[in-house]
Amino acid sequence: MLALISALKSSIALYHRDRRPSTFSFIPVMLGFVLGYVTFVGFLSRQAEATIIEFIVAAVFFGGGIFCVMIFSVVSRSMERIAFVEFQRRYNESHDSLTELPNRRFLLKTIGQQIIECNISEQRFALIIIDINNFNNINEVFSHQKGDVLLAQFSSRLKEFVQDEIFLARSSENRFTMILNDPENINIAKHIENLQSYLDHPLTINDHDVNLTNTVGVALYPEHSRNAEEILKRAEVAMYNAKRIQAPYAIYEPSTSSHFYDQTELADMLHNAVESMDFELHFQPVMNVKSPHNTTFEALIRWPLSDGYCVSPDDFIPLAEQTNTIKKITHWVLETTLAQLAVWRDQSITPQVQVNLSAKDIEDDSLEPYLSKLISRYAVNPAQLTLEITETSMMQNPAKARVVLEKIKKLGVSLSIDDFGTGFSSLSILSNMPIDEIKIDRSFVTDLLYSSNHEAIVRSTIYLAHSLDCRVVAEGVETEALGKYLVSIGCDKIQGYWYGRPMNLAQTDAWLNETLLVNSRVASQN
Repeated sequence: MLALISALKSSIALYHRDRRPSTFSFIPVMLGFVLGYVTFVGFLSRQAEATIIEFIVAAVFFGGGIFCVMIFSVVSRSMERIAFVEFQRRYNESHDSLTELPNRRFLLKTIGQQIIECNISEQRFALIIIDINNFNNINEVFSHQKGDVLLAQFSSRLKEFVQDEIFLARSSENRFTMILNDPENINIAKHIENLQSYLDHPLTINDHDVNLTNTVGVALYPEHSRNAEEILKRAEVAMYNAKRIQAPYAIYEPSTSSHFYDQTELADMLHNAVESMDFELHFQPVMNVKSPHNTTFEALIRWPLSDGYCVSPDDFIPLAEQTNTIKKITHWVLETTLAQLAVWRDQSITPQVQVNLSAKDIEDDSLEPYLSKLISRYAVNPAQLTLEITETSMMQNPAKARVVLEKIKKLGVSLSIDDFGTGFSSLSILSNMPIDEIKIDRSFVTDLLYSSNHEAIVRSTIYLAHSLDCRVVAEGVETEALGKYLVSIGCDKIQGYWYGRPMNLAQTDAWLNETLLVNSRVASQN
């Protein structure tokens, strides 16, 4: 009886997984033997005596029933295991093993189903892509295994924010995608702002607090596409456009689609651009709080295309590092900057210019002798040049970075840590680096007046920098209120659209002449 009950339980469990009739062909046979045996036993119980034949028949019914019960129990359990393995296989094919979220294949299938449903119901949906910024740097600094730990933590935080009815998937290594229904009833901008605010908390790895920033791209159905692959691609285009304009998010615009290139196409274009150096330098003014008459610029590379569109450095600099063309680009930027400083010197103008270095440049032993030759060739005061190194690139090989930076420092060139707060430097390593300046990343500055966490981070960074005898620059200052507040808490330099936008050379010369004229008038009045 226990075997019968066990077999029935297994058959019920199997029924929920596999409802094919052939799977349950044993049930009629089993029930036939069991019912036959029970009926025959009832018949025998009413007989005064039982013959040998009747006992044999009873034994056949009993043995057959037990045999069928045992066979069906084994078969049903085996079928249940097979069904579970098949279910697990299908799950693994459609889900990411690290985050247990649906993968890109499942995402595209779901988008296709969503399109069919929306065609019937005449509803809309929004496709939102969340891309973790500079995640390759994390893998390079900590290893891919530690990077996976951070990805798992990041996805857990995403799951906490996303409601059950919102479909969430991991669409690539450091990219997540969600489907938001009825976007007309939801303020998408506010939804993204809340999402990024929720994600804006440090994650922990190797006892380091890591701040992962992200950029969001949005595409709408049916406005931007009626095809699953196409609408996903257009959400990616929006995301890349947001990176280009340094915005937290962007909604797809058809005008940006024509300038979206895949990596292979962009690499070919970059190779040709490097051969002919089809780049430009723009200069963004930086306000010196304590000495406003001293002029400082940051030199920003631009890659203009023939149609007037500029490829963002965020798009082509990582590619240049991968294709080993970054050295040529860096040398061109340095020589162009020093040549321009020499031109300004001849005009009795002596601004200081900040130039960005990449992670590959820090590992280049030829950088210091090349820079030394340029300083001698153009007879420029090395104190007019500041080289900016990102915190992350410095931490990839701190010992190597320190050796290279100390050699550069001996030339009389100033050194600055760029994007401070987004990397993983420890105070012991930072204090041993020959650094003159710390530039606080814009992700902490832009919402400083509304985020107590960011306000605390900026205040502590200013205190730390001054304790190390370093200047502090705040980038991403867009409003007068923000600029004045940063000045009030001790920031030494202010950079952002509030003070000045990046300008081409002609615009920079005009800005310099106007500034010098104003300064001379103020001096004459005093």
